[in-house]
Amino acid sequence: MARTRQQKELMALAALAVVAAGIWYLYFRRPAKMSTGFSAGNYTQINAQDYGKIIVDLSKAQGTEYKSAGRNIFVMGAMPVEAANQGPPKKVFIVYNQPQPPAPPPPPVLPAVFFGYGMLPAGGARQAFLKDEQGDGVYIVSEGDVVLSHYRILHIGNERLDFEDTTTGLKGSRALEAAPSA
Repeated sequence: MARTRQQKELMALAALAVVAAGIWYLYFRRPAKMSTGFSAGNYTQINAQDYGKIIVDLSKAQGTEYKSAGRNIFVMGAMPVEAANQGPPKKVFIVYNQPQPPAPPPPPVLPAVFFGYGMLPAGGARQAFLKDEQGDGVYIVSEGDVVLSHYRILHIGNERLDFEDTTTGLKGSRALEAAPSA
């Protein structure tokens, strides 16, 4: 016989009510007596009627002040004889030399002469003209190109060429060198 939807819902509601009643019973029932080993019958008071002597000793201890006799309390052993005869040591200020941070590395040097720039074709990317310092050749490079196997051209300006050494990550620049006038 097929059950209707309403009958299925009523059976699910009854099952949930039984589960809720079980949880309520487990939550609110009285816990079983547990033995902790402590009960009021085992307790005995401490035999300490007068705390006055303890409080006086504590107040004396709090009022003490440390006075150095010249001995280093952090070094084990007896104080040297000559230091014991001199009394308390004079204040000596020791200045420790801080290690200096290493000097920053020098900027890289592009081993080529920046002697001009241009735009080919008109309105295109700017290109720089570099001449090898040994006079072996001329390089025509654009921004982003790598020249001499590890110098990346970053920016080509009117008076300066900015580049980066790809092996060290250091950046440098090279000024435009004008041709000697005749």
